[in-house]
Amino acid sequence: MKKIGIYVHFPFCASKCAYCDFNSYANVSHMQEDYLKALVNEINYNSNKNVEIDTIFIGGGTPSIAKTGTIATIINAIKYNFNVLNNAEITIECNPNSVNYAVLSEWKEVGINRISIGLQTTNKNILKLIGRTHDKQDYINAIDLIKSFGFKNINTDLMIGLPKQKSSDVKYAINLCDKLGCKHISCYSLILEEKTLLYKLVNEGKIKLPKEEKVLGMYNTAKTTLQKFGYSRYEVSNFAKDGYQCKHNINCWELHEYYGFGAGAHGYIDNVRYYNYSKIEDYIVAINSSKSAIEAKEELNNVDHYEEAIMLGLRTSKGVKISQLDKYLGESFLNKYKESIDKYLAMSYISITDYLAVTDSGMNVLNQIILDFVM
Repeated sequence: MKKIGIYVHFPFCASKCAYCDFNSYANVSHMQEDYLKALVNEINYNSNKNVEIDTIFIGGGTPSIAKTGTIATIINAIKYNFNVLNNAEITIECNPNSVNYAVLSEWKEVGINRISIGLQTTNKNILKLIGRTHDKQDYINAIDLIKSFGFKNINTDLMIGLPKQKSSDVKYAINLCDKLGCKHISCYSLILEEKTLLYKLVNEGKIKLPKEEKVLGMYNTAKTTLQKFGYSRYEVSNFAKDGYQCKHNINCWELHEYYGFGAGAHGYIDNVRYYNYSKIEDYIVAINSSKSAIEAKEELNNVDHYEEAIMLGLRTSKGVKISQLDKYLGESFLNKYKESIDKYLAMSYISITDYLAVTDSGMNVLNQIILDFVM
């Protein structure tokens, strides 16, 4: 039986962070009830007992601000409509200051077994600058409470390249995460998105971002510190203790199929990529009127598959299987891209076995490597 993942999007937030361009909305909590009804209906309409669900990921937005019973209702609807494996990885995202006893009780009861908590940084001035509403103590309290419920598979999201951030800030945050027992740390570089408040402030000269070489220094500090504490990098921005890699993300990078439920959710089923209406109102109307929230979809051809395999696969330490690339290209990958391959092998930026993989040093120029293999 085919194994498939499920991504569920919860688009509600208590407030909008200055850097955030995700499909999330603040001050619309009154819509949660109607949204939940539409979401459960979408899950019901896609019911399929002929597949096995091995990962579920509830992201946002901020799922930890969901009204009592919401997360349980979502998970129970999935379990009713699909064959969820007993050992399925079930992840939920949260913010430190919205984790409490009631929330964790509900999550534990319904079978959630992986928690991803957004810290970003421990520096209180930077947190305020980027619109985060928690502080370091909120994070410590949240982790302690999470662990008291028996959750062991805990991820913390950190960011680098933030305004006024230093390498010492990054190192301190990692030290704290490790000390508190986090098994997985995602360390993302800030991407300045055009529609965000931070973009506006930077363009107006009110906030300055660190220069590229300083950001690279932060990243190298993060990588070195994480590896010192026993976290292995299995993707350019993701580090984990042995056995705690995120299965859902790995499946996505390896082009496995997954359903996307909720406003703005993306999915990949039967060789078709699709995405739902983003606005909450549009999503609800679509589900209620046509039993589908899909705004657009595209069937992938071999060129699409090749480009996705390169763009996603090379982000991982494992890389992408060369025979797979040959299949998508309809010819030998090693022959077609011999010039680029030889160049990057000489620079020790890639390795070639049965897989094409980017080396540790090559990760610093990953975007350029990807471009050379897709053009």
